[in-house]
Amino acid sequence: MRSNKLAWALLIGLCLLPASIVSAQTTKLQEPTPSSTKRNPFEAVPEPRQDRAPKVSGPTIEAIEFRGAIHMPQSILQVLIESRVGGAYNVETLRRDCQALYNSGRFSDIAWETERGSAGDIVRFVVVERPLIQSIEYQGDDTVTIPEILERFRQRKVRLLVQSLYNENELPRATATVQELVAEKGRQNITVTPLVAPIWPPSTVKITFRVEEKQ
Repeated sequence: MRSNKLAWALLIGLCLLPASIVSAQTTKLQEPTPSSTKRNPFEAVPEPRQDRAPKVSGPTIEAIEFRGAIHMPQSILQVLIESRVGGAYNVETLRRDCQALYNSGRFSDIAWETERGSAGDIVRFVVVERPLIQSIEYQGDDTVTIPEILERFRQRKVRLLVQSLYNENELPRATATVQELVAEKGRQNITVTPLVAPIWPPSTVKITFRVEEKQ
């Protein structure tokens, strides 16, 4: 009898053992991970951490000034550049600002200087404004007229007109165009010399094309 009771006890114990093991595994798989309670299940990637955003360091810009600009308001010039009051002082950005101002076509030379202020750096752009063309004259010959010269400028896309900004890079093309026009009128043995003179009011010029016989 004792051996039979022992056998039955062993048999019952073996039958109960697998059930307890499976129950433990199921409970373990159902345990939620800490991250799953904080993540949106529809998100493909986690949201970026706000504390990873880069921080601006170094000196800041207290003020931005423009020296030498006569015909253009400083508020318009501020729109052309990237640097801002309260922003970081950055040499590369200031170089791009100088290039942007030059690309506007209104200045022949641009530089910047820095002065230490009470709350940061004062950036000052020193510009040389291109003068305004007040008049275009023609001397030494009467075979062509100013209207004919200006019309030829228009045809050749020479950007040298009255009440426009003077660009010294256009002067050689303008001189060659005048010489071409005079040669078409039968005067080929001549030279054309351009003269640029400042006049009143300030920052205005007069351009004279002088025609002379070749020696």
